[in-house]
Amino acid sequence: MEKLSQVLVFVSLFAPLVSFLGICFLGKRLTRSVAALSIACLAAASLSAIIVAIRSWNIGGLIEIDWFVLGNISFDADIYVSNQSLLMLVVVALISLMVHIYSTVYMKGDRDWKRYFAMLGFFTFSMQGIVLSDNLLFLFIFWELVGFSSYLLIGHWTDKPEAGSAASKAFVLNRIGDAGFLIGLMIIWTTHETFSLSAILPSAANHAWQTAGALCIFCGIIGKSAQFPLFTWLPDAMEGPTPVSALIHAATMVAAGVYLLVRVFALFTEDALVVVAAVGMITAIIGALAALSQYDIKKILAYSTMSQLGLMILALGMGAVDAALLHLLTHAFFKACLFLAAGIIIHSLHEAQSSGSHFDAQDVRNMGGLKKHLPMTFLAFTVSAASLAGVPFFSGFLSKEAMLTAIFVHTNAVSWLIFAVILSVSFLTVLYSFRLIWFVFFGETRTPQLHITEPAWAMRAPVLILATCSLWFIVSPNPFDASGWILNSEPTQHSMWITVFSSLWVIAALWLGWYIFRNVPLGTNAFFRNAFYVDTFYSLASSSIQRINSATIERIDKQIIDGAIHASAYAQVIFAHVVGWIDRTFVDGSVNAIARLTGLGGKFIRSFQGGNIQLYIFWSVFAIIIFIIWAVK
Repeated sequence: MEKLSQVLVFVSLFAPLVSFLGICFLGKRLTRSVAALSIACLAAASLSAIIVAIRSWNIGGLIEIDWFVLGNISFDADIYVSNQSLLMLVVVALISLMVHIYSTVYMKGDRDWKRYFAMLGFFTFSMQGIVLSDNLLFLFIFWELVGFSSYLLIGHWTDKPEAGSAASKAFVLNRIGDAGFLIGLMIIWTTHETFSLSAILPSAANHAWQTAGALCIFCGIIGKSAQFPLFTWLPDAMEGPTPVSALIHAATMVAAGVYLLVRVFALFTEDALVVVAAVGMITAIIGALAALSQYDIKKILAYSTMSQLGLMILALGMGAVDAALLHLLTHAFFKACLFLAAGIIIHSLHEAQSSGSHFDAQDVRNMGGLKKHLPMTFLAFTVSAASLAGVPFFSGFLSKEAMLTAIFVHTNAVSWLIFAVILSVSFLTVLYSFRLIWFVFFGETRTPQLHITEPAWAMRAPVLILATCSLWFIVSPNPFDASGWILNSEPTQHSMWITVFSSLWVIAALWLGWYIFRNVPLGTNAFFRNAFYVDTFYSLASSSIQRINSATIERIDKQIIDGAIHASAYAQVIFAHVVGWIDRTFVDGSVNAIARLTGLGGKFIRSFQGGNIQLYIFWSVFAIIIFIIWAVK
């Protein structure tokens, strides 16, 4: 890899860190220029990533960096550049740049303005570290930094209790998954004696404990990518700022798990991939059904994200690595666009609310007829939603087709089941996408008294750019063939059939959506709306465990700890009584006896000098008798 490309890689990696450090150390001087510094750094990172992707595509290489030495073992912080990492490098930097620009208006007036932009830069740096790391231990450090920065960004509004609870929940559930990741690292080190992926992956299948190590790493992926059963943090994380949702919970952080699975795919044995596919299938179904039953616009998109990530995990479990990575790319753009467009809707409704009119600006039941008020947002939202739904001529159609094609070539019964699941989830995706657009932008305006207008261009421009990236040409020059700019492999013999079938499938779902929702009130199913009550089960289970623990601890406290304390107290009282008795009987008795004897002795001696004639005569006679007795003997 040539020197210039290496320099550009480092610029793309460290430019967001410069933004973070600059705000931390120069924040008081920069004041409102904080956003300008952040945008400049992210623009440099994005431009560098695009240039190096163009220059080093299909070339790549390993940039070796010494880290530290421990005894006879050396640890490296190597940077691995490949088509996969270059793709993610561009996605992370570009979407982060769009979010930074968008945030200058959306977060205007926020009291923690500087901290917000500082953490955006730190998050982007951490994410780029995951993308480029070749050392699993080094990657794990960035992995934890992403979790830390996302915790701060989700809970950015410190005066909002729900945001704090959501941040804590995300942090705890991710740490549960990361505990498994850490165990996986131990297994990998034990079996391979290195953390370098370049050294591990070529010989991965030749080591024992491979399935266990892979599944432990997959635990971390489950947590980060919000997969079953650790997905419940993602909908709650919507309490954070909408730009954060677009960056972290649509395009980058949740995508980190899928990218890691792509990166270490060679570690996964057939048994491990069965588990991967099962988890992805369950998550995709739960997410799609939950998205179809939500009222909160951001939660609809959150469950949609969870469902789409489940599809990627499912495809990876079936071995469709390139197709899953392609869907990761397309999803990042159209889902970030959807979140930012939703942010425009929420922002515009907030701005339009008068002092006497207050309602939930995220509830789609309070929307309707917004097409005429927000025409540009409607266009961008519709384009990105069409890509999400897999409508032809949009990028999502090509990535979905690539996954279907990759799975269709397998002819066993399991692959047919997986194929049917993907089709079902795709059908549901069209339904909830149509439902969202219909009830937000069409029909009668449910807030006619409000004057709703488009926001500033700083918010509209990023949304339009991301909407443009949701069209088919971001993937391929052919709108019906995924093999193009990114996937260079030849299409399979079944691709044409799948393309025709996918198109008809989407048309059928759109017709059904129009038929159902045109005259039907916005009703939902409570079971699906609560995502099969998984979170409720966790709450009940945790409260039950807490009750059992508290009852057990109380019983231990009363029966064992209190019993021991009481027994000790009783023993001390008994011992005190015994000591008191000994003191009174023996110690005090001895002292009193000596005193009495001394007193008697003194009295006896005083009797010789008391002036009593009778005593003198008595003692004289007594002495004479004693003398006579002694003399006689």
